[in-house]
Amino acid sequence: MDREAAIASAVFFPRPDMPYGPSASDAWDHLFEVEETIRLRLRVFPAVVTAPDILFFHGNGETARDYDPAAEAYRHLPATLWAAEYRGYGPSTGAPSMETFGPDAHKTLDEVIALRDKQQRRGPLIVMGRSLGSAPAIELAARRASDLDGVIIESGFARIVPLLEICGVPAQSIGVTEQWGPCNLEKMGTVSLPLLILHAENDQIIPIEDAELLHEAAQGPDNTFVRIPNAGHNDIQMQAGAAYYEHIGALLTRVRALHTAKGEQP
Repeated sequence: MDREAAIASAVFFPRPDMPYGPSASDAWDHLFEVEETIRLRLRVFPAVVTAPDILFFHGNGETARDYDPAAEAYRHLPATLWAAEYRGYGPSTGAPSMETFGPDAHKTLDEVIALRDKQQRRGPLIVMGRSLGSAPAIELAARRASDLDGVIIESGFARIVPLLEICGVPAQSIGVTEQWGPCNLEKMGTVSLPLLILHAENDQIIPIEDAELLHEAAQGPDNTFVRIPNAGHNDIQMQAGAAYYEHIGALLTRVRALHTAKGEQP
C-alpha cells in the first residue's frame, strides 16, 4: 500500500446514512456539484433568517444526518446548522482523499454563501469542525477569514503523524511527514477570528495536548479553550450536556455583537 492509500484508509471511513434516532422534520438536503459526476450534500437545519449560520464539518464515521437529534439545540441558540458532507459519505458521490478534502471545503463554503444570499440571511457566518472536520474548518478559517465571523473546533487535531500512528499507520517508517496532511497547526498560526476550542480531557484518539497546541497557535484576542472533564472522543457532547451548547452560544453572542458593530444586520 502506498502512502496516499495508507493515509486515506486510516483517515476516512465513509458510510451511507443510517436511520439513527428521530429525524428532524424541517431539515432539508441540498446536493451540489463540485466537479463532473461528483455531488456533495449539505443538510440544513434552519433557524430564523436573522440567526447566525454555522457551517459544520462532522467527524469521521459520521454523516450529516446523524446530527438530526441536535437540530433543536442549535435552533434554540438560535443558529442555522449547515452540516457539510465529504465525498462518499451519506448520499455524496465519489471517494474521499486528502487531495480533494481542502478544495471541496472551499466549494462548500461558496455554496453556503450563495444559498445565504438567495435566502437573504444576513447573520454572522461561523465555521465549525469536529475531529476530522477540524481540517476543513481550520483551512477555511485560515484562507477565507474575510467570509467568516468566527470558528469553533471540537475534538480537533493539530498534527497528522501522531494521529496516523494512533490509528495503526506506521507513518514515520513509511516517510509520512506533516506536509502530507492538512497542516492544522501551521494554519492555525494565521487564524485571528474569534475562536472556541472544545476538547475532552480523556480523549483517547486525539489527545488534549493537540487542542492545547491549537489554542496556543491561534493569533486572535478572542480565543477560548474549554476542557470537558470525564469525557472521551465520542461522548464529549453527552458528558458536557447543556454546557456544550452554552459555550457555543456564548461565542455566537460575541460574534453577533462584532457583526452588528461592523454595520451588518444582527
